[in-house]
Amino acid sequence: MLRDLRFALRTLARAPGFTAIAVVSLALGIGANSAVFTLFDQVLLRLLPVRDPETLVMVASRGSHTGNNRGSNVISYPMFEDYRERNQVFSGMLCRFGTEVNLGWDDAAERTSAELVSGEYFELLGVGPALGRVFTAQDETAPGANPVIVLDHELWRHRFAADPAVVGRAVRVNGHPMTVVGVAAPGFGGVSLGFRPSLYIPVTMKAIATPSWDHLEDRRSRWVQVYGRLAPGVVREQAEASIGAIYKQIIQDEVKEEFFSDVSAYNTEQFLASNAVVLPGGQGYSNVRRALEVPLRILGALVGLVLLIACANVSNLLVARAAAREREISIRLGLGASRGRIVRQLLVESFLLAALGAALGLVVSYWTTRALLLLAPDDQVRLAISSAIDARVLGFNLAVAALAAILFGLLPALQVSRPDLVGALKEQAGSIAGGRARLRRTLVVVQVALSLVLLMGSGLFLRSLRHLRALDPGFEPTNLVRFKIDPMLSGYDVEGAKTFYGELQERLAALPGVVSAGLAVVAIMEGDEWDSTVRVEGYRSQDGEDMNPHFNSVSPRYFETLGMRLVAGRDFDEGIGTPARKAVIVNETFARRYFGDRSPLGYHLGWDSPPDAPPDLEIVGVVADARYEGLGNEIPRQMFVAYRQNDWAGEMTVYLRTGLPAEQTFAAVRDEVRRLDPRIPLYEMNTMEDQLDRSLAIQKLVAFLSSAFGALATVLALVGLYGVTAYGVARRSREIGIRMALGAASSTVVRGVLVEVLALCAVGVAIALPATWFLTRLVESQLHGVEPRDPVSFALAIGALLLVAVAAGALPARRASRVDPAEVLRYE
Repeated sequence: MLRDLRFALRTLARAPGFTAIAVVSLALGIGANSAVFTLFDQVLLRLLPVRDPETLVMVASRGSHTGNNRGSNVISYPMFEDYRERNQVFSGMLCRFGTEVNLGWDDAAERTSAELVSGEYFELLGVGPALGRVFTAQDETAPGANPVIVLDHELWRHRFAADPAVVGRAVRVNGHPMTVVGVAAPGFGGVSLGFRPSLYIPVTMKAIATPSWDHLEDRRSRWVQVYGRLAPGVVREQAEASIGAIYKQIIQDEVKEEFFSDVSAYNTEQFLASNAVVLPGGQGYSNVRRALEVPLRILGALVGLVLLIACANVSNLLVARAAAREREISIRLGLGASRGRIVRQLLVESFLLAALGAALGLVVSYWTTRALLLLAPDDQVRLAISSAIDARVLGFNLAVAALAAILFGLLPALQVSRPDLVGALKEQAGSIAGGRARLRRTLVVVQVALSLVLLMGSGLFLRSLRHLRALDPGFEPTNLVRFKIDPMLSGYDVEGAKTFYGELQERLAALPGVVSAGLAVVAIMEGDEWDSTVRVEGYRSQDGEDMNPHFNSVSPRYFETLGMRLVAGRDFDEGIGTPARKAVIVNETFARRYFGDRSPLGYHLGWDSPPDAPPDLEIVGVVADARYEGLGNEIPRQMFVAYRQNDWAGEMTVYLRTGLPAEQTFAAVRDEVRRLDPRIPLYEMNTMEDQLDRSLAIQKLVAFLSSAFGALATVLALVGLYGVTAYGVARRSREIGIRMALGAASSTVVRGVLVEVLALCAVGVAIALPATWFLTRLVESQLHGVEPRDPVSFALAIGALLLVAVAAGALPARRASRVDPAEVLRYE
């Protein structure tokens, strides 16, 4: 084997051009696969870095819930306590909730991520302290009784310079003093991909961590995610059956509460029909995973096609190179070498090529992954995913290289290892050209078919992205600045926060260059929604009908600032509404659904509970439809209420319409907020155009990569077509010379060569078209405004491929037309 390896190295070194093309082709194919695997592994495959993640499960519920949900797969904290006390299938349970807080120390302060956790959190996960201690059950005793925190290791290193004296130090969380008791172990970043907490807070300190809403002991508020560790010998199905029985007992007790006296019989029945579920928890739960799962699977399929095209290309090169080695192999066979020995030698060369391609592919993978992360939806995702080459990526890289070596090396090795010995030893290499030519044409047809599939896919994604960019969002994003702020995290009460917001809006609107200012609880183009059940005057809903429009709480001039047009009625003013009824503005979709052609102005709305309470909302305006959550989302039924009417306050997004380029107002806005109250940080400041661009991050990622892979595949197909055409012209030089000697025109020769090239393409197209049916089924959910079998995308892809084919055949065809008959026939 060592002799074979040394011989392979000498053989490849004698053909540097061939070796370079083959290695680069393989590096692109293997590197692209390794890059996508890096993301696929960290997002979809990798388990949490905790003890025995396979035994972790998540406990949630499915079905109707009467109350509010703040997240996915969440239950109420009192229900978690019931589970923890009554279950017999878990060796331990924990709950957690991610939020944002203001962290202050010395004279510094910053907004950072935090995780509210139960006392068993660290012990159950098997995460110890790097310094000090972590929480225990004694840190979850009673509401407000445990003012302690544990720092994340990264925060400790970067913000506290890895100072061991931080343990026992007092810091401020939302303006309240809390004591640092420890630093979490390095490498641990919570249980939710895309959300890395900088500090951990006992769940009993929720009133401080989320001052705008407590709900710690409210059974109608579901907000904590709950994990359990299966007891020895217990499987997930057994745990679900046991927890399901406890859940039924809990909700049967809950419907006896006074709250349900105002809930309709139908809704109560639906609530009682809900059930508990026990889900795998070893990977945690992540919205990032849900958003990226389908795009990553699509990209995995695309890079798989790229690798197949690269293998076909290298295989074609090997077959072409075999003509030069035919005499060598024939002599070795004539001297007694077995066919298996020859195949082994050729496969060693293939594996060496694959190894070189894999090594260069690691470089391609690293830089490709870094480029992909630049297109990631947000900073948390970029922090959660590493582009570093670890053992798993290296193992995948080597496995793909080995598979590629077999794919591109085996057929040429088998073909080359059985030459016509007599013809080869007489240097009549053309004697076996037929079989080899058929193999090369077959490989080119495969390349063309796969390239066309990739081109069609990239065309669909590009047209889908173009459609989204061309959509009218329903507001004017140009010269629109946005940022977020929350005075309640700096010690303000509800009324103080409302006063602060009013003064902030007034002062920002007076800044030079600012046309108007508005505020909203739910930011647009962030995928967020807030919905609640309502009753509509004059509309009789059916049992089970969705009566949950989306809500937002906004300031006066919000619509003016965003450029949303009022089509009827008025905006909110300082009076807001009447003492008896609060004002509400609805969008056109809401008005059409519940009022048809009638004007909704003056009609009344009410909350679902209690059902017999008089409606306390009056419609005072109708605003034009807009896309609120994202450009690819359907326009929902939308209601707007004035934030001054709320009995609560919290984080709001501030919008500024400027007469100048938006970025020029950033410094002035920061200075004005600092003058108003230097303790309150603003964050996530950018332009609305930037936010629109960020909202399309996943679509851009898929469109960019599919286009890049399609272009790469087309280049490889170009090389393959050129190679087989040039090879064919060289083999047929005598035939062409004879034809030209007999009077054939140069144009006839050129046309004949190009017809052969286009014939290969036609076969590839015929194979590719049925394959696109599977492609469209795979990508249908990711397309917007484009039919999966879009004829324009298909026509453009086929047209591009035909142009490439003509370009690939043009040079060999031109060379064929210049064959000198006298020179060729001299040797006949």
